[in-house]
Amino acid sequence: MHKGSCVLPSRRGLAGRRATRIPGYAPSPTRNSGIRPPGPSPGKIEGRVGPKDPARLIKRFDKNADGKLTVAELPEKAQKRLGKADTNKDGPLSAEELKAHAELRTKDRQAKQKARFAKKDKNGDGFLTRDEVGDKRWERVKAVDANRDGNVSADELRAARPARKPPVAR
Repeated sequence: MHKGSCVLPSRRGLAGRRATRIPGYAPSPTRNSGIRPPGPSPGKIEGRVGPKDPARLIKRFDKNADGKLTVAELPEKAQKRLGKADTNKDGPLSAEELKAHAELRTKDRQAKQKARFAKKDKNGDGFLTRDEVGDKRWERVKAVDANRDGNVSADELRAARPARKPPVAR
């Protein structure tokens, strides 16, 4: 093997029947191991203006450039999602309405996640075990058991969730 190059296995598996050599590339120790290194999530950048920034959303979708965003100016999917955001029913969506709507959706999503966890946690101890989720699902769930104690907490599941991808520049 050449110095500073790496052979990566193909999709056919690790048997090495077909491999790709990438000169000057060496994978990190955690690549393809399924374990994220400690520290901040790679997708989270401090101070990043994300999709929940109402001013950016208004500027992006304001088709007639009047500085106001109406539901009709949004793409079809966003119309369904943000149609309820206009709480004062004046037509345009204000930055405050968009921010409040995003916070409400986040709270709803978190409540649903807690309810799903509580449903699986049959004994109510705050942890999921092999007995509670079954052997087949446990094979996937045990990968997030950070302290390897055979119990998976809601915090461990939350920490293992992938970070949201930053918005694509258009």
